[in-house]
Amino acid sequence: METMRIMKINVADLKMQSRKQKKWNFDWVSALLILLAIGIIIGSIYFIFYFRESKVEEVLASGSPLSAIIVENSGEKSEVVFLSFYNPKTAKQAFIVVPQKTRLKVDYEDRPMYDTVQNIYTRGGISVLKKTIEKLTGTNFPYYVVVDLNDIERLVDLLEGVEVIVPESISYRDAEHGVFIQIPGGSNILDGAKIKELLAYKEGGLKAQVENHRIFIDALLDRANDIDVLFQHSRIASIFIRDVKTNFSKKDLAVLIREMKKINSSRMTFYKMYGKDVTIKGEQFITPVENGKWLRERIETVKKFLNDEGPAPIGDEIKMEILNGSENPGQAQSLRNYFLEYGFNVVHYGNALRNDYEHTIVIDRIGRPSLAKRIADIINCREVYTRIDKTLLVDVTIIIGNDFEGKYVR
Repeated sequence: METMRIMKINVADLKMQSRKQKKWNFDWVSALLILLAIGIIIGSIYFIFYFRESKVEEVLASGSPLSAIIVENSGEKSEVVFLSFYNPKTAKQAFIVVPQKTRLKVDYEDRPMYDTVQNIYTRGGISVLKKTIEKLTGTNFPYYVVVDLNDIERLVDLLEGVEVIVPESISYRDAEHGVFIQIPGGSNILDGAKIKELLAYKEGGLKAQVENHRIFIDALLDRANDIDVLFQHSRIASIFIRDVKTNFSKKDLAVLIREMKKINSSRMTFYKMYGKDVTIKGEQFITPVENGKWLRERIETVKKFLNDEGPAPIGDEIKMEILNGSENPGQAQSLRNYFLEYGFNVVHYGNALRNDYEHTIVIDRIGRPSLAKRIADIINCREVYTRIDKTLLVDVTIIIGNDFEGKYVR
């Protein structure tokens, strides 16, 4: 009897030990399989991120135009919406600015209603804003970027400031809303906080707002190489884009930053959306001309501009003179014909007082260095000076040097 009891206990112990051993072996194998599966997933993600071609890179390589909606927010409201168009074949960029007070019919999920551009993104998200803009313009916008002024401030501070050329000093105080802006005219190195002030400034109306954004984008284009270096550091890139909402991938953004190096102010233009001012219940709004007809026509104009190899139009009010200071005859007339072909107003051309200028220079005659820089960018000239002389009755003087060939500075 005792023997049977001992044998019974021993058999039970053996069975229990066997079950424990099996359970231990099963858990260990399962853990290995789970770790292996996680490794495969991480490896797949790594492979896709680092070796898969960027969709944007494929679009640019094909030469197809790239269009996007850019939303600039300040807190809970959109400051402005940009319709962005880029042609990689000509490296030309165009923006159409849709003001925040533009009143549109919006199909929100709960119910359709009239609302302003400044509220659509906050209330309906990017899908509703995208659908509203596409319906208004009759144009598909595959990509979008939503950026806050704080994100822009962060980028500028990462660059340790950017140089901007402000045509006139800006001095504005709005104690009620805590807005204080003080930016001197001329060339300035502005930090992120000052750039944020510049972009938020509205006292000068939509024209000033558009011009200030153009000035800022010019400054970013000048720092394209530095931005590229920054974004090669994944940690720094993450600091900037952590709050940016976009359907561009990180690799897409890296491709676009490299593409920035091809653009300068002479290959970029801004249009503001024209509309009719209306007052409803004491509040002023803008309604698109003929329910968006102007916008649709302007987009066709933009497409022609993007396909054209010539410079961006600046305006008939800009008066230029071109002087040949080189040893090569006929340069002033040749450059004059080039500018006239693209609608520029050349009021005088001829020879300079001497013909031994080694370098081509562009001179601002009226205290608007940003305008002179835009002219200089057209001919790839880096030497821009301000020497005000309003008796000449011109805005910009170009003196051609021996480094000039055909249409561009070597």
